Amino acid sequence: MDEQTALVLALQLVALFSIAGALLLYLLCKIKAETDVETADSSPGSGKPILVTSCDNAVGLQIAIYLANRGFRVFAGLKEGASSGDSGDSAPSRVIRAWQKERESAPRPLQGTLVALPLDVNREDLLHESVDIIRAHLPAGRDGLWAVINTSGLLYKGRLEQQNVSHWEAIMKTNVLGLLRVARTYQGLLRNTNGRIITFGASEGEESGLVAYTASRYAIKGAGNALRQELAPLGIGVVNLNPIGISNEYMLTPPKIVNKPSEVSVDLSGCLEYQPVVLPHKSLQVIDEVLSSQKPKRSYNLMEKRLWQIRPSDIFNIA
Repeated sequence: MDEQTALVLALQLVALFSIAGALLLYLLCKIKAETDVETADSSPGSGKPILVTSCDNAVGLQIAIYLANRGFRVFAGLKEGASSGDSGDSAPSRVIRAWQKERESAPRPLQGTLVALPLDVNREDLLHESVDIIRAHLPAGRDGLWAVINTSGLLYKGRLEQQNVSHWEAIMKTNVLGLLRVARTYQGLLRNTNGRIITFGASEGEESGLVAYTASRYAIKGAGNALRQELAPLGIGVVNLNPIGISNEYMLTPPKIVNKPSEVSVDLSGCLEYQPVVLPHKSLQVIDEVLSSQKPKRSYNLMEKRLWQIRPSDIFNIA
């Protein structure tokens, strides 16, 4: 082979390897870009630990599953079916166990976890035990919560003259004193991460039959404003969510498993459907904003004004 032929062959080989290298680099970049997009879309939480104080009600269960699907490490408070070895048969317990089994059988590892733990904001022993459980489930070297979402609440509906004083006391104990206990219990975990406490305040357009409940919600809003001032030097934020336009009764209703899917049941667990599902997707996006913002606002509306008068069964049909 003469020198000219060898040179031509060498140049052809160089060109061939250059094309192959460029093609390989393009494929690698495309795969990485698709992986990054998938991760950003499905797991924006990046494993940040969140506590939802009560998943015994519809709003708490929906928020917990939504955030776990979004990649957060969610601790779900339950009054039953959360202890080790306890096979509680409540609907929230069953939904959470179904979600966990679905994740375990996934073909590839997915971000986001859902850990049930016994929690009752009226019981100091369970509150303190929950701190130890949370710390035991945090990754090595981490000791903090990114957010505590206080979904615990109690509602008795009826005219004031027909209600027993014990009903009012129970509402205040759970809704108001419960928030204060939550703030005190998890203050240390939140301080380690400059985290935030998220509360549900008062709605506008109060209705008859919810006098004591409405009073408790305004007390929560006022307590949250005072807590914000007190906890700010510790780097802890307090955010109030205004559930304007969302049914108070639906929010605190115990979920029920549905055998036949209906128009307003939404499959959030991957295995089991339940009712009621109270928050439309736009409201869940508001919660996303509260959790993703480094400096969230003091207060957010969970629903746009144009939706305030729409029936709960219709809000899921709105894009």
